[in-house]
Amino acid sequence: ARPAAEAGGAAGGTSSFKRKREEAQKAQAGSSHNWNPLFMRADAVGEAMAERYGVDKRQVLDSEGGGSLAVRLAQGETHLLSRAREWLPPPPPAPPLGRP
Repeated sequence: ARPAAEAGGAAGGTSSFKRKREEAQKAQAGSSHNWNPLFMRADAVGEAMAERYGVDKRQVLDSEGGGSLAVRLAQGETHLLSRAREWLPPPPPAPPLGRP
């Protein structure tokens, strides 16, 4: 068995692989293409749905109610994303494949 220091355990700190990966992630953190502007958390979807239908958020997120909570949230998210896409400008055209 390898000692904890070699394996990157608590006694030895992080491995060189992990350290390099973290450095690469930090270097890319500021890049604009790493963030998805259309990502929505489930609680934000529930809040937007509750506001739209004029009900309490608790009613939207009630798992005891009719139907699946996951399906309700997925449908709500789909609706919100379609509205967001209408509002956002179209993406720039992709560069041609195979050309520098």
